[in-house]
Amino acid sequence: MQTMQTFYFSLCSADSKPQADKIIAACESYFEGECILAEQGENLTPEIISENLTECDALIVVIGKESILLPSSASPVREQWLPERIRWEIISAINLDLLIIPLFLNQAMAPGKKQGALKQLLKYKSYRLRDASWDEDLHQFLDDIECEMEFKKEVARKLALSNRPDYRPPAESDGQAPRSAPLSLGHSKAYELNQIIDTERFNLEEARREGNRVSEKNALSALALAFTRLQQTRRAIQFFQEQLEIVRELGEAEEECDVLANLGDALAILGNIELAKSYYQEQLMLAESRNFRRFVASALNGLGFVHVKQNKIQQAIKCYLQALEIYRELENNDKELELLVGIGLNYQKLGDYQQTVDCLEQALETSKYLENRREETSILIDLVEANYHIGKPDRAHSFLLKAEQLLNDLEEPWVQSQRKRLQAFRDKQNSQ
Repeated sequence: MQTMQTFYFSLCSADSKPQADKIIAACESYFEGECILAEQGENLTPEIISENLTECDALIVVIGKESILLPSSASPVREQWLPERIRWEIISAINLDLLIIPLFLNQAMAPGKKQGALKQLLKYKSYRLRDASWDEDLHQFLDDIECEMEFKKEVARKLALSNRPDYRPPAESDGQAPRSAPLSLGHSKAYELNQIIDTERFNLEEARREGNRVSEKNALSALALAFTRLQQTRRAIQFFQEQLEIVRELGEAEEECDVLANLGDALAILGNIELAKSYYQEQLMLAESRNFRRFVASALNGLGFVHVKQNKIQQAIKCYLQALEIYRELENNDKELELLVGIGLNYQKLGDYQQTVDCLEQALETSKYLENRREETSILIDLVEANYHIGKPDRAHSFLLKAEQLLNDLEEPWVQSQRKRLQAFRDKQNSQ
């Protein structure tokens, strides 16, 4: 991944620490990122926990067989604080709209439905790492996290670039709000975003006082985007919904498609897949009725993601193929590459490795055209594995040599993790 990821690991009991250390080492290597480990004996207050989580991309709750999820008078004094600490972590992560991942070791059990904030863990997709199949389970775990992180990054990028109004901040004088710069990818710091929020709140009040619906809509859009960048997705959704109402009132169909897409993406980030699906479907109907090809493709892409989350892989592939056709028509090579890789890896989930190879070979050519060396390397390694599965070891070896040569010619930060991935494949083949 191009930006360093930070993960907060919540360790529920000391017996899980050896396995947690192995998972953390794998995460730091795979993502070239940083992991924060919270465990027994640490004097963590709600304020410290919230501050630590603010710097993170995900909360990973490691649950071992002996994990203590409820306080007990029989528990040692040093352990009685543990459930409360985990509650603080979960609540803070929810408020920050972080990705939350329950990670069970071997036969560890999930918390009961009556266990307060802990029952929130039941709402999130969980993973299980078993000693008997550790490498395979861990690889799937890391791959899925990467997909989630890439999705959130893509949504944030799209939301930051979409619907940016023309800013005309009020002059700095008595009773006037301070000036703010336009919202863009460069404004990623919380301080700058909060300045924009202050200004746009003022603009929103002024627009409502004057009855200026266009200015009101623009302020709502800016506020939604700013809260999205702050990862306060629930608040962003509120402003997007208010913006949608005005956009419909003004009859701006193209912008309506954009806002529907934003709402679908934001709700997907929160894990509300069914509601996200309804917005994507509404976007698709409107875009098709107005022949907005870009938004038809966007809606199909969103629906494909929904089907993947619902484990309806065949339906996801169908949506992605339709989106791919339109993006090719629009000559959007970046989206073409993204979809070819996604379709190929979804065929892999179905065990259809020949279709996987066909898609990835097309993606390889597109990555070369775009000079995207990172994606090219990753695709080459995927092709190595897929060709072995269809009984073409010579072709697999050819891709392996090309991947090695490309990695030897590059000095990017991500190269080391790809080398480790390639070595892991070699080790697996040698052990068979």
